[in-house]
Amino acid sequence: MANDQQGMLTHRLPEQEAMNIVQATVESQKGVFRDWHVTNWTAHAERYRADLRLVTSLGDAAAILEVGSAPCHMTALLQLSGYSVVGVDRAPGRVADFIEQMNLDVRECDIERAPLPFADGRFLGVLLCETFEHLRVDPAFVISEINRVLAPGGFLLLTTPNVYSLPSLARHLTGRSIADPLTEFGKLRGLGHMGHVREYSSREVIRFVQAFGLAVQSVGYRYHESKRGRRERILGLAYKVVPRRFHRDIVLIARKTSDGPCLAVLP
Repeated sequence: MANDQQGMLTHRLPEQEAMNIVQATVESQKGVFRDWHVTNWTAHAERYRADLRLVTSLGDAAAILEVGSAPCHMTALLQLSGYSVVGVDRAPGRVADFIEQMNLDVRECDIERAPLPFADGRFLGVLLCETFEHLRVDPAFVISEINRVLAPGGFLLLTTPNVYSLPSLARHLTGRSIADPLTEFGKLRGLGHMGHVREYSSREVIRFVQAFGLAVQSVGYRYHESKRGRRERILGLAYKVVPRRFHRDIVLIARKTSDGPCLAVLP
């Protein structure tokens, strides 16, 4: 176990100040990935805020790993908020300017094919946020590696789209795919990573993390209200009246309960 994983948090900026800094840096980007930066921030800024608050509520886990870091907006928010954070990404070079401007530590790693480049028990927290649905080779390997690099008692924060969300159910009922395969596979060339391979139910996500030695602490559902268009406003109203299990995102928190090896065998 690394000696520095219990390190204290560094200087923490107020939440809104950190958000403002990241937004300004996003808006200053140039080049072919600028639109991705801006579109991602516009769509996900409130999710980033919610995830930051969740991490804060889980205690002073100074050493944090973000798996699937690019475009690195959440990585930057964590660092500005006082955490010692390392990101891993399949192709961090595509957002190299943002990484340099924010002075981030982001390592290149194909997380479905290569072990995470860290010692066992290195981190007190791992984020796998809006990444699980992009995995196309071996999601089980990813979870097992997260288990390995987590210290006993450390947390995993996993968020992923809910296959039973209202939009997903509507697409299914109208004979459409949950995600258009041509569009999602095309993102490999356009963005450098796969789009959505599939969406999961909360029961499926729970089964994955429990199979690899993590104890589920909580499972919830959420959506982030948007006023960007008529469809989003109508959807927001619908979310207010349907049960939470039909909300857009699954939010799972799990803990590593021991430092022993994972002995799970999947059927």
